[in-house]
Amino acid sequence: MTEESVAAAEPSGFHIMMPPGWVRYLVDAEGKAALVAQATAKMRELSRPDLDAQARSMIQSYWQTLIRQRISAIYLPTGSGEAGIPLSIAAKQHAAPPGVPFEESLPALAVAPIERFETPIGVILRWQKDSRGRDEMAGVTSRQVGYGFPLPIAGDRRGMVFLASIAYPDDAAPEAVALMTETSDTIMETFRWR
Repeated sequence: MTEESVAAAEPSGFHIMMPPGWVRYLVDAEGKAALVAQATAKMRELSRPDLDAQARSMIQSYWQTLIRQRISAIYLPTGSGEAGIPLSIAAKQHAAPPGVPFEESLPALAVAPIERFETPIGVILRWQKDSRGRDEMAGVTSRQVGYGFPLPIAGDRRGMVFLASIAYPDDAAPEAVALMTETSDTIMETFRWR
């Protein structure tokens, strides 16, 4: 195979279908400004200008975390989540260290057992971890569901990783948490390389 045919076979990006009302924010200055504007508008709509500064501060802290984790985009519902439980999805490009296949590099990122699914669109790697909140987050559990999609090129060490975050109070109905997890899985089933 020549370099030209390898380059031609490499995907040019990906496509994913989000439910109606979801918005993608690139993790850059424009994306942050758009998210702040949306939060400010929501506070006005709720007649809670007192929470505007708090929301801006939370977004600033969140944005720094996204940059540190090398997240390239986040997907958020513009309204309230299913059953009032918030769900967000972060996307990042991931490259394993030289000489390490993509799949073998994920356990360090996942910090949870990884399931491997062979599907008509290729391999999907999935993990799930629940973490109970501490200090000011006591009483809240955060579920992270991760998905790895290796590039469909034999031996390539690159791919995409999506991290779905579901935050819920410890007394939330298990059915509601299961529904949000299923929503995340359903969204990820629409992933396709372009």
